[in-house]
Amino acid sequence: MIRRMSVLLVPLLACMAIAGQAQAQDYPAKPILIIAPFAPGTAVDFVARLAARSMAEQFKVAVTVENRLGASGQIGTAAVAKAAPDGYTLLFTSPAHYINRSLYKNLPYDPVKDFKPVMRMSNAMLVLVVSKSAPVNRHSELVDYLRARPGKLSYSSAGSGSTTQLPAALFNSMANLEVIHIPYKSGAQALTDVIGGEVFMTFTAITTALPHIKSGALKAIGVTGSARSGSMAEVPTIAESGLPGYEFTSWNGLLAPVATPADIIARLEAVLTRTAAAPEFRDRLPGAGLELEPLGVKAFAERLQAEIPVWEKLVKISGAKPD
Repeated sequence: MIRRMSVLLVPLLACMAIAGQAQAQDYPAKPILIIAPFAPGTAVDFVARLAARSMAEQFKVAVTVENRLGASGQIGTAAVAKAAPDGYTLLFTSPAHYINRSLYKNLPYDPVKDFKPVMRMSNAMLVLVVSKSAPVNRHSELVDYLRARPGKLSYSSAGSGSTTQLPAALFNSMANLEVIHIPYKSGAQALTDVIGGEVFMTFTAITTALPHIKSGALKAIGVTGSARSGSMAEVPTIAESGLPGYEFTSWNGLLAPVATPADIIARLEAVLTRTAAAPEFRDRLPGAGLELEPLGVKAFAERLQAEIPVWEKLVKISGAKPD
């Protein structure tokens, strides 16, 4: 009986393996959906759409980006976690994906266990801005002004624990400042009230702030990267302006449901590697305040393993609580 079952089982397993290989070889055979759990116009959305255009050209199928918002990215992310792990529903996200694990006790998914990193496409530094009416023009003036008014001025963010609040928390901690946090429901709202003078300052994506800086509605004080941004080379880093060691960068990248077959992950990685090397992708990033820093599956996973504890520590420093 055992021998007979073995004889029957071996061909069955072989057929299953061949079917799985055929599925990966045929991929993609239908349109691909990329869910971006953040608003249109954000850095995540910008890079996702650039990448989707290139993927569609290479795969010869439609690749659509859908902004599925809500609950600090949880709604869109949960949809991908629950999707079939066949490569047709993917997640384009940022460090907020992992930061949420330190903020929310009952996430409807596990950011680490339910997802497989595919490709990091770029890094995004932020810029510290104040309104045009603020009586400061550079870092030293800003710090002196804030220190003279402890607890009297405020900064806005896209929400508690967001990647626009954490750089401010790090800034306040390192500079020994007391500035009040005002969380908003979106980065756009947070920026609008700085432009209007309702809030004193904010950290925001360069791609979002750049038009307002060029129009004179905002003043750029410093960027959060380790080097100046190619899109605003005249603006110094916060570190070089008087806060040595300060650095905060975000990233944009593609994740897939954890059970997605390795062959499909490899195909996605190969396509995105070619995307990152293409001038039509690479040359668009600096103007949006983004730096091209692609990492493939293995390197991306290793970087995340080192990075996640850092985000957790920063959340504790910030004292961030869910809105």
